[in-house]
Order: sequence, then structure tokens, then C-alpha cells
Amino acid sequence: METIKRRVDQILAFCCILLCGLLTVVVTWQVASRYLFSSPGAQSEELAKIMFVWLTLFSAALLFGEKGHMNIGLLCDALTVRWRLSLQILTSILILGFCVAILVVGGWDAVIRTMRQTNAAIPYLSTGQIYLALPICGVFSSFYCIYNIICDGQRLKAAMTGDRAPTEG
Repeated sequence: METIKRRVDQILAFCCILLCGLLTVVVTWQVASRYLFSSPGAQSEELAKIMFVWLTLFSAALLFGEKGHMNIGLLCDALTVRWRLSLQILTSILILGFCVAILVVGGWDAVIRTMRQTNAAIPYLSTGQIYLALPICGVFSSFYCIYNIICDGQRLKAAMTGDRAPTEG
């Protein structure tokens, strides 16, 4: 499972790096065309907005997988290891429910409903293609939730039996 997680991390990191690089090129072109040629392109501005949203969603999924998201651990820090792990598992289950229901199912529904709508600035790109970022990132986030549930479950089992707990994943 750790090997799969590392591979997913690599895929997401590559996508984030690629999107960031492309976003830099598109925004640079937008600025240059606006100030040097006095003709800003509507396509490059719209493309930059779309790439920024995709970059944000992919980065959020990657950050979630690294457990680097914002966390106020006041309650968790006061609990015993067993209760802390139980609370983490419960939280991961609730987040998994959100990811599947809202991001994957709801996102896919939005993709299907808007696949025929064209973007005004970029006519060869449909709105459904833009919305594909939601279910894709929902699948990645769901994978990380399942991974966290499994790892925390193993740690909880080890804590309850008195064995040496596996390291944080």
C-alpha cells in the first residue's frame, strides 16, 4: 500500500509541477501581450483561470495525502493514543464520505451535465472538461482517506494489543 501511495504522490506532484510551469508560461504570455502588443488575449486569461483552479485542487489533494493540511490538534493532543487514533479514523471516514458524495459523485454529475456547454473564451473546451478536476481530485482524496484509515487502524490495533505501533504514514 505504501508503494501505491508513493506512486500516487509522484503523479500528483508531477501534475502540480506541470500545471505550475504551464500557468507561469500562460500568465507571462498574457502580461507580455497586454503590455507589449496592447492586445490581451481572452483565451490566455481564461486558460490561466482554469489552470489555477486545477492546480489548487491537485495541490489540495497532494497536501491532504501528506497530512499537511491545516489541523487544530488541541482536542487530539489531549487524548490518549487510542482515542486519538479512533478520532482520526472517524474523521477520515467522514472526509471520505464528503469526497465520494460531493467531489466524485457530484463532480461527475456536473461534468456530465455540462459536457455540451462550450466555454465562451475557449470554444474548443467544454465546461464539463473544466469540471473534470472535481471527480479526479475526489478520487485522489478518497484514496488518501482509505490509506489513512488503514494505517490508523493498524496503529490502533497495535496500541490496543500493546505491540509496537507502525510509524506514521
